[in-house]
Amino acid sequence: MLNLNSLREYLRRGDSSDRSVRSVGSVGALLLLLVAGTSFAAAPANFEQEWAKLIAAAQQEGTVSVASGGAPSRQYRPVVDVFSKKFNVKVEVSTGNATDTVNRVLAERKAGKFTMDVALISSRENQQRLVPSDSLVLLPPLLFHPEVVDLSAWYKKRHMYADKFGKFALIYHAGLEDQYEAWYNTDKIKEAEIATLKNQNDLFDPKWKGKLAGQGMGDPSGIRQIIDSYFEPDRGPEWVRRYMTSAGVTFSDDRRILETWLVNGRFPIHFIATGTEDYVALARKGLPIKPHLMIKKQGVLRASGSGCCISAFANAPHPNAAKLFINWFLSKEGQTATHNLIPNLDRASLRNDVPFGEVLPQQRRGFGKEYAFPDADPAMGQKQEEIQKWAFKIWESRQK
Repeated sequence: MLNLNSLREYLRRGDSSDRSVRSVGSVGALLLLLVAGTSFAAAPANFEQEWAKLIAAAQQEGTVSVASGGAPSRQYRPVVDVFSKKFNVKVEVSTGNATDTVNRVLAERKAGKFTMDVALISSRENQQRLVPSDSLVLLPPLLFHPEVVDLSAWYKKRHMYADKFGKFALIYHAGLEDQYEAWYNTDKIKEAEIATLKNQNDLFDPKWKGKLAGQGMGDPSGIRQIIDSYFEPDRGPEWVRRYMTSAGVTFSDDRRILETWLVNGRFPIHFIATGTEDYVALARKGLPIKPHLMIKKQGVLRASGSGCCISAFANAPHPNAAKLFINWFLSKEGQTATHNLIPNLDRASLRNDVPFGEVLPQQRRGFGKEYAFPDADPAMGQKQEEIQKWAFKIWESRQK
């Protein structure tokens, strides 16, 4: 399998004066050279035979180990159960957040222990840690199921990747943000009062101080919210600085604490709310919380959180089971399972041929509508790393 070492070797051999080849912007063409002769653009003519052989080999291995974080660790058990029953291959899914999972996996790999096959990990962890550590293999050579390699079934008729090389972390789910979503306690904040929050700068009205809660920078989703806000036309760098330092927001890295604060009204507004399936479920049970939506200038697709991307580990202990899982998971059946078996799903598959199922109405892409998709831009990874460093400096300064 081809991995980042192949790319590095090519760059070492390349003419240093040929900047057009050596630039990040040419990586797509470069990788096509690297994988020339490798069949991944179309399903093999003898697919059924190859698929049967792969199933048999995966069953011989018996297990596929999935490193996950966030949403997959909490929500994907019913989905992987479908795979296990269909192919008689056990799926072991890690628990906990993405950062802790990657910490453990990288420590194991450094010690020469290769325990994981597949990653369902956030774009941030892929970009900043898994790809640079040479922990992953190129994904396109593993894709051969007809439903997966048929690009006509995918959004924009192509596979989109979250890493800067565009070949390691495939985006399978994306959240739609054409509105900002805040949540508030209806016992503490009246509807007429929350209605005065119309644009993003309204947050800085002194009347909201002491009422706001938000995810801290120790939470991977909290970091992602800050990075996303930096690039938002309605927010931007100065807005982020004010939000973090002078808006009177009380932060927590524990989402259960944020949930408790919202429900009991201690901090009755969670202004930047993402991954809100738990809030939706609580509201449906009759608890006094409700979303407040504010229109964005431009609709954006986000590959945020661990429920967005799939990648494959180098030196996988169960390579055949990994290949089988990846192709099934990205097939129409696998992606349909994510829509039908994950309640209150706050994102949608980038496949265009699966029913919406449990996908929340506001997450359903409109037919023919155009959306910005910065996370699928190969250059965005480097930009996000730079903004994260900037944001951490601000965060650390407020702690002093």
